[in-house]
Amino acid sequence: MKKHIIFFLVLFIAVLNGCDGAITSQYQEQMVVEGFIYPGGGIDSVILHYSTPFTNLYSDSAYAITGADVRVSEGGKEYILLPAAAKGRYYLPSSALIIEGGKTYTLTVRIKNHFVTAATTVPKPIQFINIDSTFPKDRILLLDTTNASTFTYTLLAGPVDAETRRYMLEVSAIDTNFGKVSTNLFGPPVDTSAYVRYSFIQTAPRIIIYSRLFGWFGPNLLSFLALDSNWVDYKRQVGYGQNAQIHYQSSLNHINGGIGVWASAAKDTVTVFIKPKS
Repeated sequence: MKKHIIFFLVLFIAVLNGCDGAITSQYQEQMVVEGFIYPGGGIDSVILHYSTPFTNLYSDSAYAITGADVRVSEGGKEYILLPAAAKGRYYLPSSALIIEGGKTYTLTVRIKNHFVTAATTVPKPIQFINIDSTFPKDRILLLDTTNASTFTYTLLAGPVDAETRRYMLEVSAIDTNFGKVSTNLFGPPVDTSAYVRYSFIQTAPRIIIYSRLFGWFGPNLLSFLALDSNWVDYKRQVGYGQNAQIHYQSSLNHINGGIGVWASAAKDTVTVFIKPKS
């Protein structure tokens, strides 16, 4: 599961400080939840922190929540998550629970007098249905950095399990020894040091891969995600790219008694190799 700590750093500022101007309200401590689950696996980790006071620098260890009672329930069954080695992380292996598409999983967190709940309905499993016809057989994709607009591939995944389903691509560099992709590509500036990038959320299960999803040459994991509504609302608040703005709206926060995200997605993943065109 990919970590989204940067989101919470910014969200703290947006929620507690306001987007601009002087601080006019008192700091109120809140529990911040981060958890993403996928069908076919266990629960990689649920990350718990307290929000950071206005005048303090964010510290993962200082504000991590330890000793919490973290549970996930589904269909009348309840599962207790285990504390991980890293502070503030809780997990459940697939030997104890395998997440299934179409089911609703409710997260409950208790710590002292603090009580937080959230629920996500997991999308049905999805898979690439045109990967062999779209990509070269060796799955080596040539990127011409002098004319990046020619780097386009169309991906399609299915089956579609809901008319309102939203989709997104996730690209993860798994070996950065092959070097960064040039920053002089078509489009606005991006952070080429990022290991993980996301496409814009789309309404159809047909997505075009474009060059700016890749910050590194070499092997990359390309995942097609069918998102639940919690994840879509989360992305609506986070925005896209390094110039994204946070517009916190309580109606988009689905954590009862706290802030953050408890979301799910079905995904299919393929490994591709990005090679500079000579």
